[in-house]
Amino acid sequence: MQDSPSDTANQQVAERRQGSATPEEVPAPDQVADTDAAPASGVSLPVSHLTVEDILRWHSVPQPLIHALAGKTLADGLDNVLSFGALPDATQAPLAFGGASGSGKTLVLAKLAARYILAEEHKDSPPPLIIACDHTAGSFAKLSALLQPYNIPIIQGSTSEILADAVQHREPGQPILVDLPGICVYSPVSMGKMMQMVECIGATLSLVLPAGLDAEESADIGYAFAQRGATTMVASKMDQAGRVGGIIAAAACGLSLTYGSCSSSIVGGLVPLNASILANRLLTLPS
Repeated sequence: MQDSPSDTANQQVAERRQGSATPEEVPAPDQVADTDAAPASGVSLPVSHLTVEDILRWHSVPQPLIHALAGKTLADGLDNVLSFGALPDATQAPLAFGGASGSGKTLVLAKLAARYILAEEHKDSPPPLIIACDHTAGSFAKLSALLQPYNIPIIQGSTSEILADAVQHREPGQPILVDLPGICVYSPVSMGKMMQMVECIGATLSLVLPAGLDAEESADIGYAFAQRGATTMVASKMDQAGRVGGIIAAAACGLSLTYGSCSSSIVGGLVPLNASILANRLLTLPS
């Protein structure tokens, strides 16, 4: 009998963390996180009588991960078990964002494109080229409306030929961001179509996963994307969900956490994630 994705994640965690771990009392918030870097103010959890294990259990983190994460502080446990990093360079190869319909990937892509345009170091660079492959009703119109103020070019990638042509004729040094169609990771057909698009243009694949999903479901999604070559993920809708254990479960499948989408604002709506910021989010609910 094959191990489930969540079992595999648990095995990977166990390999990365040496020694046994026991729940510790949760320190005050300023001991677990860099509060100056927190994505937003919110409602603090009542930490005075809770352990690390209590906090993680409230967030529906799977029990094997709870044992692995328990330590002196939440931040220490997260730093030991999870990986944090940057998204791949979209000027070297197109960067394609995948996830289920409604996962927030279109908004995440728009935020990244606006962030690039507004960055001082890119003022003399060509704007990102956006390829919209998600044919969900209203998806292209939404993306166009979000990016209209920034004069960012958008192409509808309805065929493999259009995708290949767009990549071939991009400007030198121009980043390409791809909004992939919404998928179901349990459907071989759906995943196969997504991977055909990714491979057609030699893109790197990144997962966009919304906070608030069931942790086991999130682990399945994270595992499926990691198995198909994804190495990074963006946590979306962190301002809309209370429990974020699914984000931890998915990342533990071998995906590096990059950004958290913590606001509906296009400008400033993405926060680079690290162990301290994620620990702070575990202790603070959205306001």
